[in-house]
Amino acid sequence: MTSVPEPWMQRLREGAFPPVGKTVVAVAVLGVLGLAGVALELSHGGVGGSGDGRSTRSFLLPWVLLVAAVALAIGTARYRRRDRAAVERARAWQVRPRLFLPAHVNLRGDLAAFGIPSRRRDRPTLWTVDEVGLHAWTPARAEPVAEVRWADLHDVEPDERRTITGQSAWSLAVVAEAGRLGMIARPALGSPLGASARKQDDLLRAVRSLRHELQHAPQARGSSLA
Repeated sequence: MTSVPEPWMQRLREGAFPPVGKTVVAVAVLGVLGLAGVALELSHGGVGGSGDGRSTRSFLLPWVLLVAAVALAIGTARYRRRDRAAVERARAWQVRPRLFLPAHVNLRGDLAAFGIPSRRRDRPTLWTVDEVGLHAWTPARAEPVAEVRWADLHDVEPDERRTITGQSAWSLAVVAEAGRLGMIARPALGSPLGASARKQDDLLRAVRSLRHELQHAPQARGSSLA
């Protein structure tokens, strides 16, 4: 496997969760800035009389910071709970994971062809890479919800998406016999944030390297899904 001497990648190899200290600090900073901004705006009577775009943006910014703080706190708690349960499922299965790949549920492609449920709440938030191939996990099931065996995998490649602001963003795509499945990888277990373009590229190279290393390894007994 490609050596990426960074703590975040090592944690994904081990299935370890990062400390929550940085997230707590980020939530606190966003919350304090948001509250301070709201208090300042209210003390000055809200939006200024000019009514121009700059005044409106100035008024909205504190509220955006508050919403971001709440969303980050709730998202982190939710993903840590789901990821912890999914990691336990993956560890208890027949095949030892070599890489844990957390992802968002907003997948792109023919989900049914990969055996992935259409309901967002039932979609996997964790993929693992092992000697058999790629496996998708949810907290609710003891077995993978989807499997892409090395023999069926054509490649893992970059996937370009458009953000809500219309800008380009990069994610990953699994190209297999069943079709093409795009996913947004997350840089850490328990994180609600998507990985940066650089980390997406590091993960892509890591999966490709593992495929080269493991695709000819003996398959584990009972690893194929029914």
